[in-house]
Amino acid sequence: MNKFYIYGLTVLALGFTACDEIEEGTGLPQTNPQLPAVVATNVKAEAGPSVGSLISLDAYNNDGRQIELAKVTKGEDWPEGFSVNVPLIELSKTADFSDGTWTVESSTDDEGMVLVSPDAWDGVYKEMFGKNPAATTSYIRFPVWAVKGSQKVRMGGLDTYYGDFAVQVKPFDLYNGRVVEDEYYILTSDMNWDLSQALPMRRNSPDMDIYVDGRFTSPAVIVNGAGFEWMVVPASAVAAGSLTGEYASFGVAEANDTEKTGALVANVAGSKAIPGLIDEAGPYVFEVNMETLEYKVQLAYENLWTPGNSNGWSFGTGTQKLYTKDYDNYYGYAHLDGIFKFTTEAGWGGINLGKGENPGELSTNGEAENLSVEKNALYWCHVNLSALTYDLTEITTIGLIGNATPGGWDSSTALTPSADFLTWTATVELTAGEYKFRANDAWDINLGGSLGELTQNGDNLSLEEAGRYVVTLNLSALPYSATLVKQ
Repeated sequence: MNKFYIYGLTVLALGFTACDEIEEGTGLPQTNPQLPAVVATNVKAEAGPSVGSLISLDAYNNDGRQIELAKVTKGEDWPEGFSVNVPLIELSKTADFSDGTWTVESSTDDEGMVLVSPDAWDGVYKEMFGKNPAATTSYIRFPVWAVKGSQKVRMGGLDTYYGDFAVQVKPFDLYNGRVVEDEYYILTSDMNWDLSQALPMRRNSPDMDIYVDGRFTSPAVIVNGAGFEWMVVPASAVAAGSLTGEYASFGVAEANDTEKTGALVANVAGSKAIPGLIDEAGPYVFEVNMETLEYKVQLAYENLWTPGNSNGWSFGTGTQKLYTKDYDNYYGYAHLDGIFKFTTEAGWGGINLGKGENPGELSTNGEAENLSVEKNALYWCHVNLSALTYDLTEITTIGLIGNATPGGWDSSTALTPSADFLTWTATVELTAGEYKFRANDAWDINLGGSLGELTQNGDNLSLEEAGRYVVTLNLSALPYSATLVKQ
């Protein structure tokens, strides 16, 4: 049953002085000749035939129909010879219109029916709610005017609105029935297309509307040789355990396509998508945009960079890199001072990682705030790309430890840092034996292996000849290295 409202209007004297203005949003001129004083009461506005069920803008557009939003009936004191005019409707996301107001042009037929075109409504709808094709609730109100030629008067005054009701509206569907989901996965032939093994991808901009930024990035996938096939699947397909439902898998247009960029193509219902093909071994990262249905396959990031205040936001000498063994966790030393970011390239063309919503979290949103440290110092950095998290350990000391050093394995012999904390030196009496470099007088962060390629938790280093040595540890570039020069 349609709900309607009857408004008792205040007495409106229709005698206006001349004015050269246009009423905002109506297009109706305000210039009026002297009109007789008239009382207009009991104007009735009730919901039109389109209200009360879902208003599908696609359906109205396909049928060439306008939306019959409301029916306005003249009151008994309506000015003689004046017609009903509703030149606009106002929309809001909230019943009290406190969350903003949007305006849609409307028209009024001879019977007082308020009509809105689906095209006009859809344009405003997308301003309000974006491109999401799901139905939403909007709240409606509108002014009513009595009009005769260039003469007009707004019923009830400038603050009076009619048609105070809610409508369910489904906009034009830009996605042909496809829903852009919040979670997607990479599935490969190496997994035997087993959905339980699918690798979850992370959203590049989780704080943005999925219909504004629908990008996802996979963890690194190790390809051992030619013939590696892949496709993208939504969370709904993983939950259903099927690749053949509608929009259950996404691949490429033609079999054996080895292109590294292109358009994602959805499966035909009843069969799975055509998989893409990788024909060279290597670690790969998949980036997809599920809103625009595009993909990009590229070699996984070998390093992360640390541009910031300490290096003048450059990517040359002085900008430390983090290394990885699994293309997910990245580690390394960096001199940090104030603000900085992590980047996937030696420039700003890749993914730039800034401050996330919570401490220790990263954001791939290009507008995210810079990361920061309170103290100008050397830091041991760890970034996890899948989880988009990071942690920093301030390095307060670096020393030599081992049976070749003065303190044995019980205490470190301290090295002295350079001004930028990237070179540490000491002159030390050493004996033949083993030793390592360690930070903060603890074993959590230590370097070993070989002098030309020092690695975290590497094997003990060996010294064959006792003597007095100038020890220099270089942390300015990968691989980290050290020299021992005998005096």
